[in-house]
Amino acid sequence: MSRLDEGIVLEEQGDLEGARAAFVAATRTQDPEALVIALFSLGQLAEADGDAVGAEDAYRKAVACGHPSHSAAAAFNLGVLLHELDDPDGALAAYRIAIDSGDPEHAPRAAFNLGGLLRDRGDPDGARAAFQITIDSGDPVGGPVAAMELAQLLQSIGDTEGARRAFQFAVGSDDEEFARYAMVRLKALDRPPGK
Repeated sequence: MSRLDEGIVLEEQGDLEGARAAFVAATRTQDPEALVIALFSLGQLAEADGDAVGAEDAYRKAVACGHPSHSAAAAFNLGVLLHELDDPDGALAAYRIAIDSGDPEHAPRAAFNLGGLLRDRGDPDGARAAFQITIDSGDPVGGPVAAMELAQLLQSIGDTEGARRAFQFAVGSDDEEFARYAMVRLKALDRPPGK
């Protein structure tokens, strides 16, 4: 059993200290995939322990490995961590790395989070583009949620037609309750003021 596999098994069994030691040992491997997975796992363990510095370091090292999917996951987690640590510039950079990876799972999630950050920073054009990446990804859950966020953003800046198209996209959600909510918002958009 490799040290990486040992770490995974120990983590599943709840032996987090043993898992950490095995993952550290696995970082000495010559296998690039095992290395990035070990670093990512160390980041998750550090984050769970409240060790933001250790998590950031491990995620940054995993991102630097450049693995197509595991580095994208690390970049996404790094973005979330940095956002929580009130480092929006660092979060934006990490999310862009995840988006640029093209990873089918983490790129759309990173684009969604990037959209929210850019919206909050007063960059509606950047937010619009980021939400659109998530919508265009075909993610059956994230796409409609991003469409709803985009619709509300567009409505807030007076782009009623754009908001209408985004609400219509959100109405197509597989989540019936979410689709109903989007329909209510769409109908409210068409209702004259004061009605």
